[in-house]
Amino acid sequence: MILKIDNNGGAWCPKHMVSRNLNEYLQLDLQKMHVVTAIKTQGRFGKGQGREYTEAYVIEYWRPGFSKWKRWKNTRDNEILSGNTNTYSEVENVLQPIIFASKIRIYPYSQYDRTVCLRAEIIGCEWDEGLLSYSIPKGVIRGMEVDLSDRTYDGEEEGDRLVGGLGQLVDGQKGADNFRIDIHGFGKGEYSDYHE
Repeated sequence: MILKIDNNGGAWCPKHMVSRNLNEYLQLDLQKMHVVTAIKTQGRFGKGQGREYTEAYVIEYWRPGFSKWKRWKNTRDNEILSGNTNTYSEVENVLQPIIFASKIRIYPYSQYDRTVCLRAEIIGCEWDEGLLSYSIPKGVIRGMEVDLSDRTYDGEEEGDRLVGGLGQLVDGQKGADNFRIDIHGFGKGEYSDYHE
């Protein structure tokens, strides 16, 4: 479903009402590996008569080498993204961290049972660098003062290593020489902005 276009009612609508159960999803097959940096959503146009929209959603992603779908979450472990407040406005969620994926699933979410519809666009570009995963030692966490772990890594833990995933080795930002200083509100030792 493309934004700003009204084809056959103009949206995907789950068969059942949605809630917190995350049962039905819209799956987007990107055909090749992509770097996904943002997702835009809209509600159902329905020739100007649409009333259904998705207030919030959760995303999962898949890429070659995965044995199961991964749930996206930000660096603060929040996995619920804000959706729309009406059927016509576009809402863009910039993903921090970004996703490396060949397929995306969007699960409409609601605190209470409701009928929803959804149009979505994926923002990003094809990933042709060839890197599908890397392994690294787990980062160091020392009390409240030092957190040098990679909260964006999407692989598995095996002992003292992270394996089979991707994360954010660098963030393109140069922090203060004193890593204990919290710059930009991300936490001490954690700088999570991604810039291409």
